[in-house]
Amino acid sequence: MMMTGTGRHSVAKMLLLFPLLLVMSGCGRSPESVVERFYRAVAKGEITEAQGYLSSQVAGMMGSQKLSAGLASESQRVQQCGGIKEIEVQLQGEGEIRSGTVSVSYKGQCAAKRESVKLVKEAGNWKLVPSK
Repeated sequence: MMMTGTGRHSVAKMLLLFPLLLVMSGCGRSPESVVERFYRAVAKGEITEAQGYLSSQVAGMMGSQKLSAGLASESQRVQQCGGIKEIEVQLQGEGEIRSGTVSVSYKGQCAAKRESVKLVKEAGNWKLVPSK
């Protein structure tokens, strides 16, 4: 069977989009890897990617502009600290909720920080939610 030019272009577009869809879907990612990917995205200044690891509750509470500004500010701080050296995630829980801590150390002179984190399953994917 021979494809027409239009058919080949459609297949090519699907092949180009498939890896992107896999990355964005979060399928099969552990909650620990979601936490790490979030912090690494912020460190690289990849604000849109970082927002993808947050629950819709976070965006609803803060608003898109305020959230983007906060992540951009944190990204600048991490860059001033020389970037991330290590991320250590410790989570507990069962079912669709996990909570615990994340410790982040930096390559520069900044002191390491330790934060509480909480994740929930949202549409089948682990997402960070506000922790109390």
